[in-house]
Parts: sequence; structure tokens; C-alpha cells
Amino acid sequence: MRVKARLVTGAVIALALAALPASASAVTATKHHLDMYKAEQHITLPEYDTNEYSLSCPNGDIAADGMWRVDEVGPYNAQLADDDELPWTIADGVSVLAAYPVDNSTYKFVFQNNTSETAQLKIWVTCLGSKTSADTHQHSLNTTPIVGPNHIAGTNLQAFPHANMCDANDIVISPGFRINAGTARIVGSYGSSNLRDWTWKFRVSTPGTSIDVFARCLKNFTGYYGGAPKNHRHKIYAYFTTSPVQHFDKGNGVYEHQIECRQDQKGLVGGFDVSGNPSWWWLGMDPRIKTRAFKTFGTSAGGSYSVICVNDRTSRPFFH
Repeated sequence: MRVKARLVTGAVIALALAALPASASAVTATKHHLDMYKAEQHITLPEYDTNEYSLSCPNGDIAADGMWRVDEVGPYNAQLADDDELPWTIADGVSVLAAYPVDNSTYKFVFQNNTSETAQLKIWVTCLGSKTSADTHQHSLNTTPIVGPNHIAGTNLQAFPHANMCDANDIVISPGFRINAGTARIVGSYGSSNLRDWTWKFRVSTPGTSIDVFARCLKNFTGYYGGAPKNHRHKIYAYFTTSPVQHFDKGNGVYEHQIECRQDQKGLVGGFDVSGNPSWWWLGMDPRIKTRAFKTFGTSAGGSYSVICVNDRTSRPFFH
């Protein structure tokens, strides 16, 4: 559902546009469109199986976010279950062991099916063109290298905040995690209003659990174009959006929570925090792509959700 005149809360990472010099040509005075889209893959995970999956943006484009959604785990039937088989729900039927960026364009996912039934999942990456859309000329989009700090966690709820991961005015993208050893489930992965920070949260069951977390930064200016009349570049506008959130009861303890970007934006990076109650479970999210839909188990209207929304077009040129 499209809702008009919706207010977007959050910090705007934008500077006042510089006045164009009189010598600037009509070509370089234009804004440029950003190419933003998604790639997706359906997964059927066999019973008691653990598998790795990779999903990439084509043509070397930037994987800005990687996500999954658990859709179905065959219903538990006590009459047909093995004697030592514990009952399960959609929440604990599948363990998500990893979802992280491995290079500029690719995310890797690792899922473990804990049941004697087939599980159905879906994975996505949101993609940002490595250059502005083709026009009279193009500008490159630049990112920093992926960083992957390691954490050795205690038990219960563990938070791994990373402040100032990005320089001022740059935009954190490509969050991810990998559980190397031990037992944990992710319950939070979210940024901040300044777009520079990222925090991960896990409920850890095994002492000494080892977890890697990942992220990188999108530079807030495009690369330079060296054509006449002189070098110039363009600013990228990003907004940290937390409301309004629409909540939908999908039945059987499953809920969907939606945040919508403005009509001139697309939602590239999603964030969530369902750590407030041990009975809340994270089932994943999907980009639609102006709307980010978050799926949970047992949360009703609980938890918090956010999206980094990016404008479809750059600023007019800055000349240097």
C-alpha cells in the first residue's frame, strides 16, 4: 500500500548544493540516476541438512545488503516423529549460521535445517550500480574495503556495537555475520541516525562462541568526471528511516513489519532489533524495494526496525 505525504524521520546526510558556475555546460549541470535493484533466489533445504549459498549482483555492481527469509518448515507431527525428535516451530526449525559479504558483489549464506522436514527459504541482495546510470557520461561509486572484526561471546544476550565505522557523511552498507563455532542466533543488526555506526546482537547458548561481523562504507560522493569544462562529482543522498512502521499479524505467531521509503528513494539496507524478549525470533526480511518487510515470530508490535533509504538521483555537480 502506498501512503502519500508520509513523514520520514531520521538524519539527512546531505550538504547544501553548491551554485553552478556560469561556465558549466548543460551536460555536467544534470543530476545522475542511481541504478538500484535486487537479486533473489528460492532455496529448498533438505531435512537435517546444512548448506552454503551465494548470491551476487551482476556486472560487478555493489551488494549493499544481503538478507534471507524463512518461509516454511514442514509442520511437526508428533505421531510421525522419531522417538528422540523434539518438536519445532518455524522459529527454531532453521538456524541461520552466516549471511555476510565476501566481495564487492556477493553475499554468502549458511543455513542449517534442524528438522526431519524440508524447509523453504528465500535470499536476496540489494544492488547498487557501480556507476551512475548511463547518460552523456557516468561517475563511479566508491566503497571502502569490507571489515570483519571477530568476537568471542559469553552466554545470553551479547551486543557488538561498532561506532564510527565510516567517515563523517559516508554511509554504512553490507552488514553481515558468520558464526564460526558455538551456538547463537541473531536478534539484532542495525545502524544509527548518523549512518556511520552498526550494532549486532546475538542470543548465545554456548560459552566461547566465535562470531565474525562485517560491514563497509559507501562514499558519499561519486568519483570525479574529468571532461570539460572541468572536474566535477556528485553527492549521494541517504536517509536513516525508522517510522512509520506498519504491523501485520500473519497468523500462527508470525508477524510482518513494514517501513516504506519516499517515492523518490529505494531502501538499500535494513536494520532490526528483536532482542527485547527471549521469546522473540527473527525470521528475516525482504526488499520490495521501496518497502522493507521484516518477518518475526512472537513479537506482535515489538522490536524496532529501520531502513537506509537512498535517493534515486544524485545532486547537481560539485566542481573542484
